[in-house]
Amino acid sequence: MTRHLERLIEWNTRLDLTSAHDPTEIAVLHFLDSLSVFKVLPIDVPLNLLDVGCGGGFPGLVLATADVRKQVTLMDRDPAKIVFLKYVTRELGISNARFLNLSLDKLFSRPKPFLFQAVVSRAFSSDPAILQRLSLVLSPGGRLVRMAGPLSRGLPLMLEGFEEVRAWEGTLPFSDRFRRVVLYERSS
Repeated sequence: MTRHLERLIEWNTRLDLTSAHDPTEIAVLHFLDSLSVFKVLPIDVPLNLLDVGCGGGFPGLVLATADVRKQVTLMDRDPAKIVFLKYVTRELGISNARFLNLSLDKLFSRPKPFLFQAVVSRAFSSDPAILQRLSLVLSPGGRLVRMAGPLSRGLPLMLEGFEEVRAWEGTLPFSDRFRRVVLYERSS
């Protein structure tokens, strides 16, 4: 993960990958935050996962690095970010990552949509209507991991068409940043 961090800082001068510039802050706010997904999603279990709006690879690339049994598809509509992700995965020798340079609308409008066992949404959208549409790319019984910040504290995070299975909330290590991670299962 150190090389991912180094490349992120290097490429951030040309691309808008993160607003954070301090390596410690990036490590906490992006890398440790990405790992919080494992509070609700099992590690070492094979899973075909889509990271919607992955930007600099968060959380998808971190998940692919931490758990080689996860087949992670990194999706972003910005082609420059996909170029960055391909560069980093080649440099790190990561073989369980794939790439989609698409907008969500184009993903949904495909004649035969891709189907995933899980979708993760970190900084992509908090709009329930958009999150509910993610069921279109989930296989039956598929899971949605929703990562929410401090504004979600104390609020119900119900999603039509999904059943909440597990949730975790707390502060990220080495910080006072609140994170809430909710695992939903697609209703039949």
